[in-house]
Amino acid sequence: MHLTINIVFFGTILILLYIVIDLIRNKGRNLLRKFIFYTFMFYFVYVLQLTMGGITIPPLEARMIKVQWIPFFFVNDWVMHYQANGLDFYFWNSVKLTFYNLIMLVPFGVYLALLFQVKQISKAALMIVILSLAIEVFQLILSYFGVIWARGFDVDDILLNTFGGVIGFMCMRVAMRFRRRIQHKY
Repeated sequence: MHLTINIVFFGTILILLYIVIDLIRNKGRNLLRKFIFYTFMFYFVYVLQLTMGGITIPPLEARMIKVQWIPFFFVNDWVMHYQANGLDFYFWNSVKLTFYNLIMLVPFGVYLALLFQVKQISKAALMIVILSLAIEVFQLILSYFGVIWARGFDVDDILLNTFGGVIGFMCMRVAMRFRRRIQHKY
């Protein structure tokens, strides 16, 4: 029998403990920035849960893991599902998963601009690619050793995550510029 440990539950406990300690040690200093950082920590824990699906104890047996290296293969999935059964559950599930991969790192792009004050889109894109690549590599390694349920490495996930993260970054940069202009006028 295998037990899957929910990352969000334990992550939330650790984050709440950190928040209490941080607020006691640094009373009242820059509360808005702290709040944004705390939301980033919760977001990161949720991304871990979404991408890893929890930790399995004891580890599952090692198995072959799917690696998908072809860029934009998700379009082929859509076409295959559509040709096989039209607009059925599997087609829409494939579209939904693609959309989820697109939006998953949008908040990370926002945090890069807002919390970490990254100014250049190239720097933000690089950081987003690195995070997305790290997620895929960890999925591959942890799946191989049975620590998480079987997940694969998919280059489309990296492309979609990066595109979404860059969209989030650009939207936040535009919002920040707009806010500065309004503040400057008044």
